[in-house]
Amino acid sequence: LFSQDNSNNSINLNTKIPSNVQISGTSTLHDWESIVEKTQAKLVINNYEDLEIETLEVTIDALSIKSGKKLMDKLTYKALRAKDFPKITFIFKKGSVKSSTPDFINIELNGDLMIAGVTKNVTVLTKINKKGKSIILTGTYKLKMTTYNIKPPKALLGTIKTGDEITIDFSLNFN
Repeated sequence: LFSQDNSNNSINLNTKIPSNVQISGTSTLHDWESIVEKTQAKLVINNYEDLEIETLEVTIDALSIKSGKKLMDKLTYKALRAKDFPKITFIFKKGSVKSSTPDFINIELNGDLMIAGVTKNVTVLTKINKKGKSIILTGTYKLKMTTYNIKPPKALLGTIKTGDEITIDFSLNFN
């Protein structure tokens, strides 16, 4: 969805086609991954050609993180304190273009990432694909759960422990 705001020549885009966010990590038993089922994102750019970002806001519903295993999901929600902090958010602050071609821009997106009520300023290397009528932001970001005061989940009386580091892979699609 493109909508032109004529007051400041901005173009507002929202995620209307499926976006993908996957979270993965390790444990003493095996590697694991979860899929985020509910992601909302809003992108405001100055113009389509230069793709100068004014606003980028991404919101993940913490209770939509699904591994396919009920116990693991329950431990994830408990670790995230999802009842108290139901949303994980990224709010864009500034960007720094690293390289570009007519179809792609590699940019460092700097912003505030809030997880479980803790906000940290982060920089995420992101590839922006601007082929056709869609804009797709893809990237990978690694973080330690303990940085956000999250205790890595344990199961079976602590015999199975998840690793502290997780990887977030994302593909945000704007049309």
